[in-house]
Amino acid sequence: MSIDLLTDENSLRTGEVPPTRLGNVLASEWTKIRSVQSTLWTLASMFALILGLALIADGYSYNRAEGGGYLGNGVGGFIVGQIPVVTLGVLVITSEYGTGMIRTTLTAYPRRVSLLTAKAMVFFALAFVLGTLATALQLCCGMVILGGQEDSPTLGQILLAVFGGGLYLALMGLFALSVGTLLRHSAGAISVMLGVLLLPFILALFLPTGMRELLLTYSPINMSASLYGSGTGDVGGWALLGVLASATAVILATACLAMRRRDV
Repeated sequence: MSIDLLTDENSLRTGEVPPTRLGNVLASEWTKIRSVQSTLWTLASMFALILGLALIADGYSYNRAEGGGYLGNGVGGFIVGQIPVVTLGVLVITSEYGTGMIRTTLTAYPRRVSLLTAKAMVFFALAFVLGTLATALQLCCGMVILGGQEDSPTLGQILLAVFGGGLYLALMGLFALSVGTLLRHSAGAISVMLGVLLLPFILALFLPTGMRELLLTYSPINMSASLYGSGTGDVGGWALLGVLASATAVILATACLAMRRRDV
């Protein structure tokens, strides 16, 4: 019998509750995220948008012999498909604040930074795996429909779109989770994230040339397009993912600090 089992048995005999470990918290967060309906609907929406809009573009290209190819045809669906991901990222944390369950969670596991880390790990893994699957399916469908009508993209371009796309969705969702932690309000955090996704691209249209190019290059819309070979500027897709990862790390650290200092 292992030491852990002996400890748990002794705790039960004495009436003491065994300490909650990080593994228990990870299992708890996985149970939470897979058992609520918002996860199913938001991820189903992501798949529907990424695949559906790409298939429409592929069908148009097939019938008219026009379009940006099955790689470029996936950009529109990918840009719109990230909205359900950021919505889920916000709800992962704000739903507990909205219902008051965050108090129960913190009572069971008062290590706030570890708790937020567990939420981030579970969500990141889920978003990365399903985001990668969605982008891979989109490209496979495009290959079937348009494979004989155009030159195939290189292996590097495919890897950037598939794995880079999954990583982008996971990072953007993690960014949204951090914003939700800071604001603790679902509607407010989702509104902020929509602004983060759309406003840089819109504001760039009204700025002088130098500032416009800078804002356009590092806007989420251009980051998304760069993964599919349709972006503007001289910065490549992997480099833009590095920028997004750095920004996500900063705001996640800020969220951890804020959660540690608050009463709830």
